[in-house]
Amino acid sequence: MISNPSTEPAIAFSSTTFIKFLLNPNFDHSSLETSRYSHIPVWHSRPHIPTYINYCLHDQDSTLKMSGKNVLIIGGSGNIGAPIVAALSAEPSVAITILTREDSKSTFPAGIPVKKADYNSHSSLVAAFKGHDTIISIVNTFAVESQFKFIDAAVEAGVTRFYPSEFGSVASSDGDDLVKTFWDRVGIHGKFEVFQRLRELAADGKLEYTLIASGAFFDWGLTHGFIGLHLKDRKVTIFNRGDKPMSLSTLGHIAKVVAWSVTHADETRNRAVRFYSHRVSQNELLEIGEKLTGTKWTVEKVTTDEWIAQGEAGLKAGNPYAGYQVLQGLLFEDADTVDASYLTNDAPVKVDKTVEEVFKEALDSA
Repeated sequence: MISNPSTEPAIAFSSTTFIKFLLNPNFDHSSLETSRYSHIPVWHSRPHIPTYINYCLHDQDSTLKMSGKNVLIIGGSGNIGAPIVAALSAEPSVAITILTREDSKSTFPAGIPVKKADYNSHSSLVAAFKGHDTIISIVNTFAVESQFKFIDAAVEAGVTRFYPSEFGSVASSDGDDLVKTFWDRVGIHGKFEVFQRLRELAADGKLEYTLIASGAFFDWGLTHGFIGLHLKDRKVTIFNRGDKPMSLSTLGHIAKVVAWSVTHADETRNRAVRFYSHRVSQNELLEIGEKLTGTKWTVEKVTTDEWIAQGEAGLKAGNPYAGYQVLQGLLFEDADTVDASYLTNDAPVKVDKTVEEVFKEALDSA
């Protein structure tokens, strides 16, 4: 129950709904009218309630205001965006808003506030960022350099923490030489440079950061052939001997770790959160695939040296997506230069699915 400054009786709300409502100045008031709380006559008959809520939002001593996080998600659709939105929505102390471009046609779950901004306008971004504690960027790999604009606006808007779009198999904090060499070979730039900027701002006390370092995407990697298996054709490309364990994370697990990190700000300040769902080799995945389908799969073998050379040739020919082939080869190399970073889990978040469950769902959707 909450008490209000008038003589009207206190009004009962779901604690989760009310906390999110208090925390988020962009919460859609009208959503209460169509929710399971629509029978409460307060919204129509007691006009002082919005005033009181506004008072709570702007009262710097308000306990409820300080009990959670106002999170703005940039790019909340797509493979990793949608699970992150769902995971954060389930956190009662977190209020989320999604930011999209002015011309975006993306749709999002009902009840989640959506802002639109001109990504090329500093003032538009600052206005969109104000009132948010944390910004989580989920922009496409080939658009990561756009995050410099977001970072500058975040500093001016008074944002506390910024999550750059990392979500991969090398954390930008792994060591300057290693990371720069890795991305130079892959031909993708921006992630490391963005981290360097965040590191400078953190050192100056202007903006905190958290890096989400998940290893390769497991379920997405199965359905898109990134880890060498081609589900529809019952084929697999085995790199080297196929016995190297890979650190893989499901999209759902990644999303839950993001939510955990937001609610554990002290533990995740200015560092990478490393984790994985499963460590499994291609040979083990092939065995599971043949078991689940009841068929023998076609096996093609290739060395990582050959695979990387093909990708590098594609990059030189002007195909930026050939960098993903180089990335594959680097991840499967026996030297384990990158994947060794993921031998431990930093996040105490339960893995959502077994290897077989992930594989079966991927087969069903193929």
